[in-house]
Parts: sequence; C-alpha cells; structure tokens
Amino acid sequence: MGEFLGLLCSLYLIFMTAVLPLYTGGTYWQLGDTKYILFRNVSVLVTCVWMVLTLGRGLRSAAAGKKNPQKNLPGLSAVDLSVLAYLAAILLSALLSPYRQIAWTGYPEWYMGALSQCMFVAIYFLVSRSYGGGGYPIYVGEGALAVVFLIGFANRLGLDPLRLMMPFGLKDWEYSHMISTIGNINWFCGFCCVMLGFPAAGYLKAERKAQAVLLYILTVSGLVLLDIQGSDAGPLAAAVCLGVIFLYGLKDRVIFQKGLALSAGMFLTLTFYGRIAKWLGPEAVLSVPADGIGFAKMSWGGWWGFGILFLGLTFLFGRLSAKSADRAGSIAMAVMALGAAATAALYGFSLPGGDGWGSGRGGLWRFAWQGFWQGGLRQKLTGAGPDCFAPYIYGTLPADVLTPVEGFWTGTIYANAHNEWLNALVTLGVIGTVSLGAVFVTGFRRYRKIPFGILILSMYGVNSLVSFQQVLSTPFLFMALGLCENAMRSGSYAGSRGRMEGDGEG
Repeated sequence: MGEFLGLLCSLYLIFMTAVLPLYTGGTYWQLGDTKYILFRNVSVLVTCVWMVLTLGRGLRSAAAGKKNPQKNLPGLSAVDLSVLAYLAAILLSALLSPYRQIAWTGYPEWYMGALSQCMFVAIYFLVSRSYGGGGYPIYVGEGALAVVFLIGFANRLGLDPLRLMMPFGLKDWEYSHMISTIGNINWFCGFCCVMLGFPAAGYLKAERKAQAVLLYILTVSGLVLLDIQGSDAGPLAAAVCLGVIFLYGLKDRVIFQKGLALSAGMFLTLTFYGRIAKWLGPEAVLSVPADGIGFAKMSWGGWWGFGILFLGLTFLFGRLSAKSADRAGSIAMAVMALGAAATAALYGFSLPGGDGWGSGRGGLWRFAWQGFWQGGLRQKLTGAGPDCFAPYIYGTLPADVLTPVEGFWTGTIYANAHNEWLNALVTLGVIGTVSLGAVFVTGFRRYRKIPFGILILSMYGVNSLVSFQQVLSTPFLFMALGLCENAMRSGSYAGSRGRMEGDGEG
C-alpha cells in the first residue's frame, strides 16, 4: 500500500509539473478555465483516493494491533500546524460568508474558493507524506519546463509555434500579454516563481558536468524570461532568485561562484535577445508589452557590459583563496544589493504616482484597504469569504470609482486586490491573513537549509505583493512545500538522494 501511494504521488507530481502547464486545449480563449477544470478533476480524484486509502491503511493497522510503521518519523511540524490553521481559517470564513456559493466555488474564472483551498492543503499533505523521493517526477517536470521556456522565447521573438496567436493581430493586447502555454504574463510570473526553483536548486550542487550544464541553461532561460516576459514583477523575482543564491554562497564559495555564472549568463543572453529581436523586425518588438518595462530597456545594449563583468568575476572568484573569497563575496554581495536597491528605487519613482501606480494597483490597493476598514468586527476577523473580493468591495464602495472607464480594461470587474495579502485581509480577515503568513514564516524557519524551499518561498512571496492566487502558482506552492516537508521528515535534506536540497542526484 505504501508503494502504491508513493506511485500515486509521483504520477500526480508529473501531472502538476508537466501535464497541467503544457495543456492548452488549442487556444488562449478562457485558458484559465481550461487549466483549472483539468486541475480540479484530477486533484479531486487523486486526493480522495489518497485520503481513503490512507485512512483505511491506518484503521487496518489499528485493528490488527500493529505498531505505527512511521513511528520514527516526527509528528506534526510547525509548517503542518500552520497549513492546518490556514485550512481552519478558510473553512471558518466560508461558513460565515454571506456569499455562500462564491465562497465555496470561487469567483467565476478564478475559482480560488474554499474547495480549491482545501485541495491545496490536501496536496501539501499528500506530497509531504507519500512522496517516495524518486527523481523521475522532477526530471519530467524540468523537461516540461524547458518546453514552456522554449515556446516563451519563441513568443518574445514574434514566433508562434503552437499557432495560439492566430486570432490576434500584432497590436492586440493578447499578442503581447499572452505567453507560452501558461497564458497571461502575470500567471507566467507566478508559475516561474515556483517552478524555477527546481532547476536553480538542482544546479547549485550538481556534481555531474552534463547535468550541471543542462540545469544551468534551464535556470538562465527562466531568469531571462522573467526579465523579458513583460510583467514588472518578473525582474524583481529574478533578482530575488539570484539574491537567495548569493546569500547561500556566503557560506559556500562554490554556490557563490555559480551565482556569478548565472548572472553572467542572464545578462549576456539579454544582450543577444535584444539584437535578435531587432533583427527579426516589428513582430518581435511588438511582442513585448508596451505598458510594462518596455522593449527599449529589455534590449539595452549595456547589458553585455554586466555580462562580461560577471563572467570575469566568475573566473576570478575561482582563483581566490578561501579567506580572500569570503571577503570578496561579502563585498560583492553588498555592492550588488545596493545596486539592486537603487535600480528598484529609480524604477519605482519613475512610475506614475497615486491611483495609477503599478498599472492601476495604487488605486486598487487603496480601495481594498478602505474596504477592509469599513467592515464590521466579523468582517475584519474572518473576511467576506474565500475569493469574495469582488462581491464585497463592489457592494461596499461606489462601483463607478472602481471600474476602469478607458483603455483595454474598460468595464473590468476586479476579482482580487492584485496583492495577495491585501486580498486575504478582505476575503479571509485577520485570522486568515495571519494563518497564511504563518505558513511563510514557519516555512522559512524549517526549510532554511533547503535552497529549493527558500527560493520558492522568496520568489513567490515577492510576487504575491503585486499578484494573486491562481491555478498555476498557488497549488504549485503547496506542492513545493510538501516536497520540502517530505525531505525534512525523511532526512534526505542532510543526505545525498533528495533533489530538494539541490544535490542534483534526484
């Protein structure tokens, strides 16, 4: 039974990391619905089978008077308790919500209601308790990720290998804001913030040269796509990824050197991308969203200088003594942190102020905060209900000040606050927001020695400040946390057989 549950978990991981990202149904039209329905149907089936078999296994063992076969494993961890607290907050919010149907099934086209949240929690416990540690689900997922990235690069060069852009013209919003098999660029960022952790962590301690090369190429591809996909959160997530790697590198010079190599590859690839895109013509240039960072910044000729600088530092760092390398690493880390902070500040100040900041997020966040404070005590504590942002906000504040009246988004109803934490305050209240925060805090503490865990928590956390829960990011986060917890429970984080700690052996 244990082997069967392990096989079931591995097959489900392959579905999550390979099938779900690649499946499109042949069109971008309502792609989110298409992916969610597939995710829901498979996840309900798998998690129900897992729960029934796990319960039956426990009952048979108890009836036979057998000892717990997992007696040597630890009980509930701090992360387990935080996830369970989050589940309790979700259920409480849904039960008390005045928007009963939406609270359980979710807002149309988003579906992040209580039923989905329960599935996310079930995924965490399924993976953390049943994953057998085999490498093949991870390898299959990384192979699928390479396909997603390859198609993404093609799209940003004005190419359409899957013919998904056929209904749209060069100046249509979809032509520049839909990418690869994932869909909207915001969804792509959320997806990358979790999935990029797999090749990045694998590369950090990969010992076999061929494997290290493949993981290096895949990681650099993801970093570059985060820079050029069009959403402003992408470059920030890429910077956080490299920052986490450099922090680990302060105690391991090999990791620090690999961080320098990744930075060099990212900047040099950006240089080549800009030149190739300009050479290909207007189709490539127009494939980059004009309302984001813009093609001019992405194709800036000065990126090659940063690439050469980091390439030189990579080779120089390998020739330093251990003491000199530690000193040089600390200095380089400080300089890079200051440079990144200055760049972020300059870019932030260049954006329009007030309600227009961040493509209208400034006003949306103000409305979300106002809506939270206008609620009564129950609303503040348990929220309007999971995924009930729109019915509550539009029923509390004047609709005319919330609905765009010009541009592509004219008449749009915002289904969430485009900030996961503000959204949680409105929909789940203080209890739900604190529970969600506890998942991150306990995760950072428990998985601090697992680069994969810290990478996905950091990148997802940063992206959550300007983004939202969706089917290609949030269930992946709980899946990844389940992998980390499994590594902790099995002890593989300290050994040599788990990919989660980045040893590259699967």
